[in-house]
Amino acid sequence: MKRKGEGLLALDPRTQMGLVITTTLVAFVPKPFWLEAATVVWLALLQALCGHPWMAVGYLAGFAAVIWLLDYAFAFEAAAFLGMFAFCFTLWRRTFAAVMAASLLARENSVHRIVAAMRRLSVPEAVLVPFATGLRYLPTFRQEASHIRDAMRLRDVPLSEKAEAFVVPLMMSATTTADELSRAAVCRGIENPAPRADTERLHMGIADWAVLTVGLAVCLYTLFGGAR
Repeated sequence: MKRKGEGLLALDPRTQMGLVITTTLVAFVPKPFWLEAATVVWLALLQALCGHPWMAVGYLAGFAAVIWLLDYAFAFEAAAFLGMFAFCFTLWRRTFAAVMAASLLARENSVHRIVAAMRRLSVPEAVLVPFATGLRYLPTFRQEASHIRDAMRLRDVPLSEKAEAFVVPLMMSATTTADELSRAAVCRGIENPAPRADTERLHMGIADWAVLTVGLAVCLYTLFGGAR
């Protein structure tokens, strides 16, 4: 199975995981604006080179909007009513780079490819199996939620009963789906202790090491020098 993007740059999923980790480590560490903006632009450039230019444009526009709201719009009395949302926008700004890295990882790789990369990193099966199962369940969860919403519209459920009418069927469906996934995993030999063969051809190239080096340098500078 190959990566989903068709850009000029083909990053290994382990590289993208490294970006997620480094950006998450410094998400809530105080940093100068120029470093924050440079990190966002650099990640947007990586997204564009990996074949997702519209994703890059969207994130750049979103970052500019958040900065404008926090630094300018909230300073005017006309936008004082937006002050209650300041915490949400601040949290979004702090995690913006990590979300960008995670979005690239999710867009570029299938679940199978991510699992193969984690297995190459010697992640224990006790951690890998629940993680992979959760990722594979997400599409089913969205589909079930969509079906429940459609059924609620057809039956014209009152507003006071919508929460219960949505949550109860969703939880029952989740229980059934979890049981089916566990049975499927047992049938596929999840309890077999022997190493599993994999068809993924993962390779760390020069570009991967260069990206990881830049990401690590930004992380170390933010932790030990960026806040000064």
